[in-house]
This record gives sequence, structure tokens and C-alpha cells, in this order.
Amino acid sequence: MWRNDELGQAGLRLPGGDTELVLATRQRYEPKWLVDSVDDATARMIEAGGQVVAAPFDIPVGRVAVVADPFGNELVLVDLAKGRYRTDADGSVIGVS
Repeated sequence: MWRNDELGQAGLRLPGGDTELVLATRQRYEPKWLVDSVDDATARMIEAGGQVVAAPFDIPVGRVAVVADPFGNELVLVDLAKGRYRTDADGSVIGVS
């Protein structure tokens, strides 16, 4: 679907739906959960007994936070509040819309 060489990432579309698999060369493997609002989801995790590992921060397409559930499992929360990547004919990222 898209490729961002500057960040070392590429997004692959999975057949039969809207699911996207993001491959990254500069980040460790960890599940990423798409949420409507990173700030709201982080607050709900804290209310449920979780902890903030990395406070919410901006990324080109939205916001990200890393939280740990009450059992210590880390989860990466992502929202697309700023949009999705816009690409050229080769799939290279040229902006966000």
C-alpha cells in the first residue's frame, strides 16, 4: 500500500478487508493496536490498572503511546487522527491526507 523509506516502514494490504500489516526495519516487534484516540485509550488502560510506558506522542499520521496492561504486557496504541499516507504511483509516501 505504501512505503516510507525515511522511517524504514512499509504497509501491506491483507486480502479481504481493511487490515494493514506494517513492516518496520528500525523498530522492535510488538503488536500495534489501532484505536480511535490514543489519549482516550491510554486513559482507559490506566483506569484498568495498566501503566504508561511511553506517553502519547505525535507521528506523521496521528499519535502513538506504549502502555502495559496489568499483567505487564506492552501494547502500542496508534490512532490515525491526522489521516493516512498519500503515495505516488510507486507507493512511496508523499504526504498525509
